[in-house]
Amino acid sequence: MKTYRINKNAARLAQGTGFAPELIYNISLVRFQGRNGRCIAAWTPGMKRPRYVYKAHTPEEYDKAMERIRQEAERFRRHDEAVARSSEEFRRSLRVGDILYSSWGWEQTNIDFYQVIAIRGSAVDLRQLDQRTTEDGYMCGTTVPLPGVFKGKTHTHRRSKNYIRIDSCRTAWKWDGQPLRCSWYG
Repeated sequence: MKTYRINKNAARLAQGTGFAPELIYNISLVRFQGRNGRCIAAWTPGMKRPRYVYKAHTPEEYDKAMERIRQEAERFRRHDEAVARSSEEFRRSLRVGDILYSSWGWEQTNIDFYQVIAIRGSAVDLRQLDQRTTEDGYMCGTTVPLPGVFKGKTHTHRRSKNYIRIDSCRTAWKWDGQPLRCSWYG
């Protein structure tokens, strides 16, 4: 699970107000007294400016704003847990022989298939597969891999989260066995 620290911009604001910053899961929170009421400024990780700013004129408004922030922090926590679970599931379930796919392209959908050749720790050897494409419209159709029919040589990649990064524009995910939509132009 990730660990979070107080956002440096929240700490800077807190120094000026005399109030200590708080951390509610990943949200850095500064409560302070403004001219016209109590204020809350909250940052999420990496933000320079507050993601949430509330000015509360009544105690009810203040409680409502704090509840919104707590709900948002809980939503972030649930999301992080779901990502961690799916990442762990992907790592445990990846086997030699599994087929991965990558869908990428600009103004067209390119599909590449890869077969897992070897797994060594967090390193995975992949080899690109040939594919069969069935045209069912104007320059579009469905495609499926041809297992064991390789093109190109073996490349080593690292497992990260629930995918494998092929290069700067391609990410490979586990293929579910269904034909994938593709398109081409030119």
